[in-house]
Amino acid sequence: MRKLIVAAMLVTCGLMASGAMATEVHITTVNPVIDLTISETVETPPDIATFSTGVHTLAPTASAAIRANNLQMASVVARLKTLGIADRDIQTTQINLNQQFDYRDGQQIFKGYQASNMVNAKLRDLTKLGAFLDALAIDGATNFNGPTFGIDNDSRFREAARDKVWASAMARAQSLARKAGYNDVRVLRVEETENQGRYSPMSIVVRASMNGAADKTTPIAPGELSVAASMSFTFEMVK
Repeated sequence: MRKLIVAAMLVTCGLMASGAMATEVHITTVNPVIDLTISETVETPPDIATFSTGVHTLAPTASAAIRANNLQMASVVARLKTLGIADRDIQTTQINLNQQFDYRDGQQIFKGYQASNMVNAKLRDLTKLGAFLDALAIDGATNFNGPTFGIDNDSRFREAARDKVWASAMARAQSLARKAGYNDVRVLRVEETENQGRYSPMSIVVRASMNGAADKTTPIAPGELSVAASMSFTFEMVK
């Protein structure tokens, strides 16, 4: 939480016997005050999409499962890079190896070893997202989760939301002051609550068809995201 204090202050300073200074700060008001909490949002299309993708492989032995998984995953990562995703936007999130069993008539039957490797990737050109997911299915990816849409740098949208908050707060405070017989207001306190933004994630799961290709181009609708700002104010009503 970040605080900005704008006020008329009465400062009382006293010199202590040791020579050190003790200071007390008071905000003084003569007239009634108005407390407001205002939130505003700015809508904007997303410009990035993050998703996870990876490979599950099953084999009779652990080493065979890992080898098969490594080969298939190498193809997926290579495809990510050829489709324009930079190394810095690809991050391994989990690598697992587990025994798999079937259960028949109350008996546990060993199926083999399943190896899995998952990565998170960030796509910065959303026009390519549908075809991008289809291409990964062709190259051996067995799992997709996402996308989650976001904004790579939302600072200017946050500033625009703050401007809306400030304008709304001033207008409301002045209106209330006039209704109470005062002419204007002065700001005593402004407190901003940091807000990470209300992004609207959309999750899809794309599975490769039996022939190894996606059945059709995956439809993607990025929509818009809301970038929010919220502030609390204390105003003094003035004549």
